[in-house]
Amino acid sequence: MELIKNYLANHLKVSLEYRLSFILSLISQGLYMLIELFAVYALFRKFNLLKMYNINEVLLSFSAIWLSFSFCELFFRGFDNFSKLIIKGDFDILLIRPRSIYLQIFGSDVCYEKFSRVLTALGLFLYSSINLIDKFSLGKVLLLFNMFLGGVMLFLGLFIMGATMCFYTIQGLEVVNIITNGAKQFAEYPIRIYRRALRLVFTFVIPITIINYYPINYLIGKTNNLLYIFLPLVSFIVLFIGTKIFNFGMSKYYSTGS
Repeated sequence: MELIKNYLANHLKVSLEYRLSFILSLISQGLYMLIELFAVYALFRKFNLLKMYNINEVLLSFSAIWLSFSFCELFFRGFDNFSKLIIKGDFDILLIRPRSIYLQIFGSDVCYEKFSRVLTALGLFLYSSINLIDKFSLGKVLLLFNMFLGGVMLFLGLFIMGATMCFYTIQGLEVVNIITNGAKQFAEYPIRIYRRALRLVFTFVIPITIINYYPINYLIGKTNNLLYIFLPLVSFIVLFIGTKIFNFGMSKYYSTGS
């Protein structure tokens, strides 16, 4: 725990070295997310979809996925930028240290500039939840927490799978960004607007719909199945598979040389 605190403190110190730049980055990151939200709203108005969907339902779906994704970008950027460790040979140094490799990759990069995204998404998440849910209960509060936790585990698992590719390709592949960012953008909209084939892919291959779409059905009373409360936690399977794939890739790694 002390090591994690040191990692966080050191990265914060580095970020605050140029405070004006850091503040401007915070503002720009928050504005970027709001621009994405405006784009979603504009499309819904253009195609008259606001008559078909509750605006708070759309906002909760949007904010839930952004909250989880931004949290991963804030604290687990080391996995997303894993190719830098491989290219520079820094990963070889991590391997000889008597610490968990996952902990060291976590400590290699913490992007505090994403903090404004987390705060903005959290505000939207709480606002839409309060306006969407008629009557709160312990189960619904637990479900909201599980939506966030499940989303973090899902994206972390995808980040780790993407990092595994660097053992074979050295450079990070753009296809990984397509999967992670593509999944995020897919989940910004209600799943019902997509074709059946896409819905199946993002339910059974990349199970992004278990983070927002199906849980929201429980929150608004479309189903009383208590299993929906724990449905987002299925994403732990993605994280488990991701770590197994990463461990296998690491066992085949023989350094990038000098």
